[in-house]
Amino acid sequence: MATKAIGKPRFKPDRKKLQETGLSLLITLISLVAALIVGAIVIWAFGSNPFEAYGALWRGAFGTGIAFTVTLGKAVPVMLTGLAVAIAFRCSVFNIGAEGQLLMGAMAAALVGAYVNLPMVLHLPLTILASMAAGMFWAFFPAVLKLRGNVSVVISTIMFNYIAQYLVQYLILGPFKGPGESPATATIAETAQLPDILPKPYVLNLGFVLALLAVVGTYILLNRTSMGYEMRAVGFNASAAHTNGIDVGRNMFLALLISGALAGLGGGIEVTGSLNKIVNNFSANYGFNGIPVALMAHNNPFAIIFSALLIGAMRSGSSMMQSSAGISQNMIDVLQGLIIVFLCSEHVIRYYIKHRIGGKKHA
Repeated sequence: MATKAIGKPRFKPDRKKLQETGLSLLITLISLVAALIVGAIVIWAFGSNPFEAYGALWRGAFGTGIAFTVTLGKAVPVMLTGLAVAIAFRCSVFNIGAEGQLLMGAMAAALVGAYVNLPMVLHLPLTILASMAAGMFWAFFPAVLKLRGNVSVVISTIMFNYIAQYLVQYLILGPFKGPGESPATATIAETAQLPDILPKPYVLNLGFVLALLAVVGTYILLNRTSMGYEMRAVGFNASAAHTNGIDVGRNMFLALLISGALAGLGGGIEVTGSLNKIVNNFSANYGFNGIPVALMAHNNPFAIIFSALLIGAMRSGSSMMQSSAGISQNMIDVLQGLIIVFLCSEHVIRYYIKHRIGGKKHA
């Protein structure tokens, strides 16, 4: 009796999933283009040339090798806060507290880096872990409030942002103020500083690699572990997840803690890689910038790399835009706000693409 040869199963891509991914990418591009067009109109209305402004923005972000490494460095903290927002949102938790968690992570890194004396092989990992632990600790309180009292995570995390801001400011100006007149902590030891991965005058350190590893780790957690499966199930439909025996409260709690750890890591990398101390008001709203980063990426960890690079480019190129074209750096905040507005119109754009453009194709 002849036997049929058994070959390797052929990989069949999920066409529906690919279409949905493509549609999400298209919506993001439409939102970005629409924001740039409206931003250009605003720039023109104030008497400036939008082409000159955007050209200066591009040159400031990518015009030279040094500028490009600055852009990559600016992308690191928003990449991590974007991951923080994304992993929480995948479990139906909208973490607005990444800014406060980043500040607390930075503070922990500054203290461990400056006041602990260890060899680099121990000191640097301890400093990074301390920043993650501090971010997780700051997310613990809103997580408990949600778990025990069903308190809105949005409200509690916003309130904890203000507490973190003033607490860190007090510590910088008070008990942990460094030497000199500058409102900053003491400089951390060399054994707690992240090494550069490119020679001077390029400004890129190992923090960029750590951020990429965090992206890979987040993807594996969400898509290759039972914990991630439960978190995504809660995000898709909490009621259905509960009916199938998944502990919804526990998963929201864990998602918020992991989110806090990622945001705290962003603060730790800023201290150990770029600043080597905490200067008062050092964060350029990195925590809040994580929200448009996650929205543009539709909470996809790998897509967050590119959306963070976009925000990093806006931040690094804003100085050139101001000096060359005379456009205030605040225009970058306007552009980010416009991107969020158009991304929040996702359902309108999706409906138009599917029912208007799709309808014409079948006509």
